[in-house]
Amino acid sequence: MPSVKKLEEFFERDPTNDLFSLLTLQHLYDCVSQYCTVHEGVPEDIRDYFHVVVSLYLYGWLYYPFYMLASERSLFAVEMALRKRLPAKKLDKKGRDRRSLADLLIEAKDAGLLRDEGLPSLENRRANAEQLDEQIARISGRDVEPRPQLSYVETLTQTLPQLRNRLAHPNMQLIMPPGSMLDSLIVTAEIINQLWPLSASK
Repeated sequence: MPSVKKLEEFFERDPTNDLFSLLTLQHLYDCVSQYCTVHEGVPEDIRDYFHVVVSLYLYGWLYYPFYMLASERSLFAVEMALRKRLPAKKLDKKGRDRRSLADLLIEAKDAGLLRDEGLPSLENRRANAEQLDEQIARISGRDVEPRPQLSYVETLTQTLPQLRNRLAHPNMQLIMPPGSMLDSLIVTAEIINQLWPLSASK
């Protein structure tokens, strides 16, 4: 179990990172710099919050559980962005917006703000899934079964709220590989960028 780092080890790499032989801090930094940026058209407060999330992810190099915490916070950043982009038309008696993350994602999808075409990583995700299917079919000696081309945004509207709720109301600490957590930051950055299209923000 992770513990509070000793003061003399505070700036040392978390040895858990050694489980991934090709992982380096330079590689992590290059990945977030290339794939986890939100553009200038996104409001400053959302960009600032997401920069904190990305920085927290990078600090996983020093304290491994921060990777998971950054993934959780990236979902909070999406919810924050959705609330800013889609202001509530109705508040409850206490002046609160009662929409859930699922409600907000569906509203954004229905408004045309979230589309598969706005997710640059989707083509690569689908290619990787097809390659995995082919490898499994070859190993098992079966034919490749074609995957239905479901709307990825539709899938996200169903899975992200479930994941967010699980992380926000934990019954245990989850620890995942840095790559999986990086993937969640990539998706959330792409969602946030879509909400404020660059052409519309200029």
